[in-house]
Amino acid sequence: MRKSVLVIAYIIGLSLTGFSQSDDIYKRYNIYRNPARVFLNKFSFTLTSGYALTNYSHSLEGFYFYQDNNQQLILDNSNELGELFVGYNGWMSYPFLSEEITIDDPFDVPYDYLENPVNNPLLRNRQILVDADTLELGFNSYSPTVPVMLAIDYDIKRFRIGAGFQYERHYIKPLRPSILGDRIRPYVPKFEKTSYFKYFGLLGYQFYDWWDYSFVAELQLGRANAGKEINQDAIGIGQKFFANIGINIEKNLSEYFRVVVRPSYDIKSYVVNLPDASSLRHYNHAFMVQVGVSINIPEIPRSPQKSDHVQLKHVIVDPSTGRLMEVRGQPFWKKQNPKVGENHRRLWRYKLKNRRKIDPY
Repeated sequence: MRKSVLVIAYIIGLSLTGFSQSDDIYKRYNIYRNPARVFLNKFSFTLTSGYALTNYSHSLEGFYFYQDNNQQLILDNSNELGELFVGYNGWMSYPFLSEEITIDDPFDVPYDYLENPVNNPLLRNRQILVDADTLELGFNSYSPTVPVMLAIDYDIKRFRIGAGFQYERHYIKPLRPSILGDRIRPYVPKFEKTSYFKYFGLLGYQFYDWWDYSFVAELQLGRANAGKEINQDAIGIGQKFFANIGINIEKNLSEYFRVVVRPSYDIKSYVVNLPDASSLRHYNHAFMVQVGVSINIPEIPRSPQKSDHVQLKHVIVDPSTGRLMEVRGQPFWKKQNPKVGENHRRLWRYKLKNRRKIDPY
């Protein structure tokens, strides 16, 4: 019996090509594999988390910008300016109309000119009103972000097709002005934190293998929903699309278990519609580095025989049915070379649990 099992294992071993095996061998020798497990083995489940920097930025082209000691406002520059100014606050999240503000005339100085000359700096520092088109004014910041992603993909040779979900927590930093940093304050949004919920489809291609590393180019396309801190009613229709381009660097610990490092670049933006029918686009692209694990459900079970210590995939006679069945010798998570097998790095007798045993075998 043992000799016949070894002969069949040898035949199958000759037929192995990397991680794949010819279906003809299984038909020829009537070797059983569970069809459901064989199908599920084609799916990969990936869970990652990491760190990202999200670049929040926008240009105020087409707007007037107003600043005083208490607030910063914008107004569509198609409006005519007068002695009173009314603009919009909270333009990144929940835009609302401010109260009327009287614009000071910096050339109307009610002081002795020798002590306070024309264009009084006290008045100049208190109020700023500029046309952003002239100055090319905008704001920009880098906000720390923590992403958590779960993805499922179906493997077709070197191609991968799947879907996934990603949760992101953004910690918003004040946005610095692109010019006049000595006079214009950083813009502080009305929220300090927000979340993003992203749903996407993915397409990947495994373009290179090196030893036990695999490199996969991956494209994610989907929908990014902002958290409650950003008014969803103010966001324009069709403004929740995002794209992500990344490279999966996978360390194959076994045929079924991989450690994944995924650097990627996230492309997304949203438009906030102001009550006067003007709108402002906000970009929040991000660079991400995520680390996690990816697993496949093994298409064959572990050997039911406790005395079976064969490292490679092999064939035994199922004790319960009497038919030939293919089994594996290791748990799915254990580091294992799928081509030649891999013994324990530490001999059995020297393992910690066996050190005090007279006969560890």
